[in-house]
Amino acid sequence: MTYKIELKDAGKGYTYDQDKIISPEETVERFRERLAKLDLDILSRTRRIDNGRLGIPVFFSECGEDAKRITRTSKQMGKGGTPAQSEASAVMELAERFSFFSFADKEENFFYATPEELGDRALPYEQIIRSVHDTPEDGLNAKPIYDKLRLKWTQGYNLTTREEVLIPFDWFYMINEFNGPSAGNCTEEALIQGICELVERHTSSLVSHGSLEVPGIRLSSFTDPLVKEMLKKYKDQGIQVHASDFSLDTGIPTVGVLAWDPSTFPKTSEIVWTAGTAPDPQKAMSRALTETAQLAGDFNTGSNYVASGLPKFTDIKDAEFITRPKSMVNIQDLPDLSSDNIRIEVENLVQTLEQREFHILSISTMHQGLQVPAFYNIMPGAHFRERAVNASVGMFLARLITETLDPVQALARLDELENALGGRYYTSFYKGLMHNALYDGESALTEFQAAMDREPARLNLPDICSHMGACLKDLGQYSRAVKICEKGLEIDPQRPDLLNTMGACHFMDKVYDRAIICFEKAIKVDPSLGINYANIGSSYRELGQIDTAIKYYESALELDPTLDFARENIEKLRKK
Repeated sequence: MTYKIELKDAGKGYTYDQDKIISPEETVERFRERLAKLDLDILSRTRRIDNGRLGIPVFFSECGEDAKRITRTSKQMGKGGTPAQSEASAVMELAERFSFFSFADKEENFFYATPEELGDRALPYEQIIRSVHDTPEDGLNAKPIYDKLRLKWTQGYNLTTREEVLIPFDWFYMINEFNGPSAGNCTEEALIQGICELVERHTSSLVSHGSLEVPGIRLSSFTDPLVKEMLKKYKDQGIQVHASDFSLDTGIPTVGVLAWDPSTFPKTSEIVWTAGTAPDPQKAMSRALTETAQLAGDFNTGSNYVASGLPKFTDIKDAEFITRPKSMVNIQDLPDLSSDNIRIEVENLVQTLEQREFHILSISTMHQGLQVPAFYNIMPGAHFRERAVNASVGMFLARLITETLDPVQALARLDELENALGGRYYTSFYKGLMHNALYDGESALTEFQAAMDREPARLNLPDICSHMGACLKDLGQYSRAVKICEKGLEIDPQRPDLLNTMGACHFMDKVYDRAIICFEKAIKVDPSLGINYANIGSSYRELGQIDTAIKYYESALELDPTLDFARENIEKLRKK
């Protein structure tokens, strides 16, 4: 065996907030010492960003130039019940992301081959079927196409079977994206972090997609001193907190928290819904409460967070299945897999998941210079809210075909897939994308309409509407584009891409006030996209409101310095 992850005893040296082998102060000190030995600009500074209303600290770790280039972001957020832990969380988030993208960008970490060429050395095909929740019959029908597709492979380790395995990295990154990277002071800490995140996203997806009736948790049952202290801080500010048991049938404690401030919502706050997973159920609650504080902006700043594991509620009445649960439990009723030894906790998690037929695959992504243990963790079969509904091997093969082959080759391979599986909406959808890439808008529209006619799952319709709307916009059919985008927004109102297309269409029709409304709605859903600030700037420019236009262009460039047209427009407007 050439690739192995060995678990070693890891006693807990710090347990007040999160369970770690060393204190948060030591964590930050170690990280800075390692940075000092590197000829890389990774960390610019850390700073506390909450306004103190809640008294639950939130930190930024601001990226240095090398980290910005590699991580594609300018900062990472950290959370914790104490300032020291929040700062430690922020720097470890940076270490996690820097390590992951450094690994992913390094071609020598990968090789290309077809599953057929690798044979038994490749990850078993049943794990591929499980990764997208496909039926065995459809999965087997798609296997001949899968076996002949060149994939990007890397070495990994199956913690469940304790054996080396070759993992198709591009397949799982397509499904998981940023769900699963982790870092820690030791291997065991990093693995706990990653596995718990996967379980948290899995149960959150099931609860949110199904609006599942889960038990509420009595807040009076918590005994952890820090949890009690944080709950009091929320209560003292009039913020309502609802805790839920998201553990479902996983055997691993996951706590959901929904919090909102009736005195500031919706003017300067949002309804925050998030979750936390940990071997110890009380620590799961601690994670959820600090995550809530991180997302909430102290419930009085008007900030907007980007929804990930759980969607945002815009009306508290829609959350009644959480705020008015049919049953209540105590926190002591949740599973407890905790131990004073983090190694044992990792083994408990892996064994518990194995009983539910989940395997844990881990790829070491540790940066050789930084030397912070880091992994990309994969749990085939885990659900993710952001991924497609009614997924299948065929659907993800279609996507991978379009992402790895040129459009002409992709169209031919998509025809093969359609012949193997019959007429599926996603083969037409991806054919539409390829025709669009070939600048054949009319053929693209025909395929998008065929995808609609093949009755996809309702929650997959917004994706079709998004690309169909963009295609219509490019063809100059602005009113049709707006209507198709509105159809997608009726199903999923939190789609900034649909709102952006609508705004662009109104802009081209010179209805600038409507364009601004659409772009503002897009920002409300995802405040991290600089293009929508720039588009508002262009709308105000056309309305002759120069100062306002410049302000929005500047905001756009703060978020995305690559928006050259925003910079050019600022220069032109200042010369007027």
